[in-house]
Parts: sequence; C-alpha cells; structure tokens
Amino acid sequence: MIACLRRAALVVSIIALTVGATVAPATATAGKPTSLRVNGTQTQVSEKLYKSHGGLLGNFWILTFVPLYESESLVIATGTERFVGCVDVNLNRACQASEPSGELQFDYVQWATFDPSTGALIEGNCVHPITGGRDSFQGARGLVTMHDVLVEGDVRTTYEGTVVLNAVPADASAAQLPRAHAFAARPQAAHTFAADVSSASRGHC
Repeated sequence: MIACLRRAALVVSIIALTVGATVAPATATAGKPTSLRVNGTQTQVSEKLYKSHGGLLGNFWILTFVPLYESESLVIATGTERFVGCVDVNLNRACQASEPSGELQFDYVQWATFDPSTGALIEGNCVHPITGGRDSFQGARGLVTMHDVLVEGDVRTTYEGTVVLNAVPADASAAQLPRAHAFAARPQAAHTFAADVSSASRGHC
C-alpha cells in the first residue's frame, strides 16, 4: 500500500511539474495566454457521465480508469477524461458565442476512502491536469481539482481550478495525437467492496 501511495504521489508531482512547464513558455505564442479561474459543482448522470455546473458548464466523460491500489477502504487510480462545453465567464448558466467553448482533455489521479462495512464513500479527491483541447480550447492547459463528500446521504462533488487558454503554440497543440475515447470500465474487483452501494454514491473522484 505504501508503495502505491508513493507511486500516486510521484504521479501528482510529475503532473504539477508538467503543468508548470507547459504554461510558463506560453507568453512566446502568437495568441496571448489567458487564465480563467473556474469553480462549481457536478452531478452524476451515469457511471461515465457527469453534468458540470458553474464555471465549467457542460459534460464530463470518464474515458479510462486504471487502478493503482484497491482495498475495502481505499482506491487509488489514474485515467483520462474529456469535458465538452464552455467556460461560463459571466455565470449566467448558458454557453454564449463570446465565451470559450469546445472540448478539454484531461488526465487525472484520484484517491477515495470508503466505509469497509458498507462500501459507502467517506471522501474522494482528484487532480485533473488539462492535456489538450479542441475549438476554443486548442492549446489550453491548466489544472482542476475535485472533492467528493457525503451531504445528508448524497455525494456532493465540488471543483475549482484554472483553465489557461493559448498556453501552447497552435502548431504544437495540433500535432498532438487524438485521445482515445474508449471507456475502460473498472475491473470487477473494484466493485466487490461496494456491492451494496450504487455507482452514484461513489462520487466523481
């Protein structure tokens, strides 16, 4: 378990260094880098899909899930996601033509604790570095963190972070390979400790 925790910590450190390395040179690009702070909440629609409210307005899709460590009380995993929607700059709950929109691509590292006697979520946390994007988000980078807790028996997911538009040159962004959009379901072992709890109670992280 300690080895897995160290591995997860290493992944988080690499992600932080990567975000810093890609965002810092952005001033040399033709398009001026613009940092947008975002925060809000999410609600689960299905096992793979979350509706995002607030600064990131749209849909979050879980594409892959790779467990690093699993027990009855702790799950550590990495994977990929994509967001389709906009940055709701004026927070009017609508994507307008003047607001940046399109698709954002993410990697993530998550760690969640559960009650081993019931499988119920205790707390979940995850870090989501932005690895690329399309349309207005081409060349975007940044970082979003999420937090899951139980509130009166329901999972409440909140998020906050920064989306940096035009963080990398357009030609470098265009050269990125398309991300896989095939969802890798969690192995059955990941569900055995929570057999009596619906997937909606496990949260985004």
